[in-house]
Amino acid sequence: MVIKLIVMIVVYAVILGYDIPKLKEKEGKTIGVYTGLMFVALYQSLIFVFDLDWPFLHTAVDALFREPARHIVEFLEAPPS
Repeated sequence: MVIKLIVMIVVYAVILGYDIPKLKEKEGKTIGVYTGLMFVALYQSLIFVFDLDWPFLHTAVDALFREPARHIVEFLEAPPS
């Protein structure tokens, strides 16, 4: 776990060290999208490093689209011939 944490810190330091000077030239929407994506990546990284039993992104997508997808599949199913 310690090695994973060290690697994660180094990787994020390199990413931010490269991206922050470029982001200073960008407008607010770009910075907002970048920040959101970095939070998602950091969340996923923390789950990996600390072996946490937190929901992944696919869990949220599954909860959001399960019922509509089930309705579509039921609508498209053909009766057996």
